[in-house]
Amino acid sequence: MAVSKELSRFTRDALAAGKTRAEIDAVLTASGWSASEVADALGAWAETPFAPPVPRPQSTVSARDFFIYALMFGVMIFGAIYLVVLFHALIDLVLEDGPSYRSGTIRWAMAVLIVAAPVYLWLTLRERAKLAADPALYRSVIRRWLTYITLLLSSAVLLGDLMAVIYAFLSGDFTLQFLLKALVVGVVAGCIFLYYLGDIRKGDAA
Repeated sequence: MAVSKELSRFTRDALAAGKTRAEIDAVLTASGWSASEVADALGAWAETPFAPPVPRPQSTVSARDFFIYALMFGVMIFGAIYLVVLFHALIDLVLEDGPSYRSGTIRWAMAVLIVAAPVYLWLTLRERAKLAADPALYRSVIRRWLTYITLLLSSAVLLGDLMAVIYAFLSGDFTLQFLLKALVVGVVAGCIFLYYLGDIRKGDAA
């Protein structure tokens, strides 16, 4: 939650004047500020005896972050979709008679992956090197938003995949072909979810 300039300025001045956090909390609450607003205002300043109050590091927003991370996450999602398409086509090719249209699907999926995989890998390694050199980059608002959106999408896919498996089992359509396709979707979405969940945890610890 963003803290208003007036509230931030008042909190800074009160801390600089030697008021305790409990006193500031009480007077702000009595003045109508919500508990979350008061907590955010106080949390913006480090709990040290140093005067004047020391600000905590804040999240950052930049056009560069939007371009890099939107491109990286977009390529990742696009590549993940066609990775699933590729494996589904291969499963159909092996378990069915191999209709001719599958070869075109496989070629197109491979073409997408040949381009998307190196681009995603290069962008990821590039950003990992920057994060290792400067952990402050973990505070990028755009990076965190896109990471959480990716977690949301991958978890939604996992839940949908599980529902589809249960439905197929209950309706009697639970075939080996369906099971393998559902497994591919689950593995791809699960790997993405676990990777970015670990990334979020690493950023919180930075």
